[in-house]
Amino acid sequence: MNKTALALIVCSMFALPASAATISGGKITSVDAGGTSFHYSKKKKNWRFTITDKTVIRVGQRTGNLSDLKTGQPVKVEFQRHGDALAALIIGIGF
Repeated sequence: MNKTALALIVCSMFALPASAATISGGKITSVDAGGTSFHYSKKKKNWRFTITDKTVIRVGQRTGNLSDLKTGQPVKVEFQRHGDALAALIIGIGF
């Protein structure tokens, strides 16, 4: 393989977005008053997800908003890990 092709492959590896993970089967245990995070629990494990300006909330087939997030509600969360923080990409309600 020539050096140019190898350089393109190596550079493209760093240009790819971080992979996302999905969790479902749990419920929202709390939503912070400022709307910047929520806590999620599944089988005695707990996670804190941050809500960013890029987070999309889906309620069935429509786009939702922060007021749709309720304690005790089952949701599906697609997220990315940023260091120790978990950033919610998509929050699905009524999936």
